[in-house]
Amino acid sequence: MKKIFIIFIITLNIIYANDNYELKLYEKILPTICKTDTIKVFADNKVKKILQNSNRFVLVENCNDATILIGKYFSDLSRECRNKPIFTTTYQSFKNNSNSFGAFYWRKGRPQIKFRLEVIEKYNLNLSKELKKYAQ
Repeated sequence: MKKIFIIFIITLNIIYANDNYELKLYEKILPTICKTDTIKVFADNKVKKILQNSNRFVLVENCNDATILIGKYFSDLSRECRNKPIFTTTYQSFKNNSNSFGAFYWRKGRPQIKFRLEVIEKYNLNLSKELKKYAQ
């Protein structure tokens, strides 16, 4: 019983560490890309859970009010929201969504990040020199 409890605690720590890692990444990258102090984010449930601990982002319930959209799938967006910049959390949605300017996802246990320069230019976003090496 003691071993099961210890394994459970270690597993929770690993899961929390990944969320914390993702939050730090979002807080470092997105403010430099969006060029604004307050970033209004419309996010799916998983990303909402991560961003709710941040004071750099304002979570909005309506995608019309958002500066950017962050999440896995946005195929059911309203017509007005389909032309917003999207930061995806899977490679598949990054590849298939023409408004996706970037992606952060895990592959084989390793974090991956990608950016699409033409979409960044389309939305007049800013990609720092440090991040250009991740651009396609």
